[in-house]
Amino acid sequence: MLALRGDCERCRTPLPPDSPDARICSFECTFCAACASALGDACPNCEGDLTPRPTRTGDALTRNPPTHDRPSRTAAFRRKPERRATERAELDAFLDSQLVGVLATVDGDEPWVVPLLYGRDGDTILLHGSTGAGALRHIADGAPVAFCVSIMDGLVVAESTFDSSANYRSAVIRGHLRTVHGRGQRDVLDLLSERLLPGRTSEVGGSTRKQVAATVALVLDITDDNWLMKTRTGGPGAPEGPVGVWCGVVPLVTTAGVPQAAPWSVGPVPSSVERFVAARPAP
Repeated sequence: MLALRGDCERCRTPLPPDSPDARICSFECTFCAACASALGDACPNCEGDLTPRPTRTGDALTRNPPTHDRPSRTAAFRRKPERRATERAELDAFLDSQLVGVLATVDGDEPWVVPLLYGRDGDTILLHGSTGAGALRHIADGAPVAFCVSIMDGLVVAESTFDSSANYRSAVIRGHLRTVHGRGQRDVLDLLSERLLPGRTSEVGGSTRKQVAATVALVLDITDDNWLMKTRTGGPGAPEGPVGVWCGVVPLVTTAGVPQAAPWSVGPVPSSVERFVAARPAP
């Protein structure tokens, strides 16, 4: 039986059973006509076609009413399922290895996306920003967000541009940001600093009262069903026949260069910076 979901998965526009604007894929992911058009009539979950949903009326509707239930985000991972990470430890290790993510939400009728430094503390993502950032205040009030972290590990060069690809790791966490106040706000800012540059807080001291007052401290919870991580490794797929061009992988790595002192800097390179550089050596 076709599952009639009661609203658009993307914008939450109501889609009653007799709505001519409902669009679905073969897995019954449901979008309104406007969102389907914005998505190129392709489901963002499985990349299948989005087509008009049949209507349901009368006794059939009474016996089988619409539902607002949805598959979990992790269960909706259908394309290339072999690339999906299933262990939380793999997600944690990846998040801890990176420094920058991209936060996305909708502010009114406008999309809003911004890169942010972040840190992970157990089951939470730590973020911060200026109190003067209007959109940041909007999402701090509980608007739904998506936080994405990605890294490209290699360029995969195949016998054709169509078959070429990339080795990568990416993770998306969806949820609602929570604003931290009081003593917890200072703790979040100091902990975030330690996640980004371990040991620096003890060298320069924690955040001052003025700095805390000028900053919004935010956390995003990581739960069992609100994250997706995908990884590609290895070389290009084996061709069906002989080829006459070079094929392979160009590895890409992030390294730390020689620290460059500011004109007003005093003393040698501190231990925190030395450890940061040593953890990211050139290959």
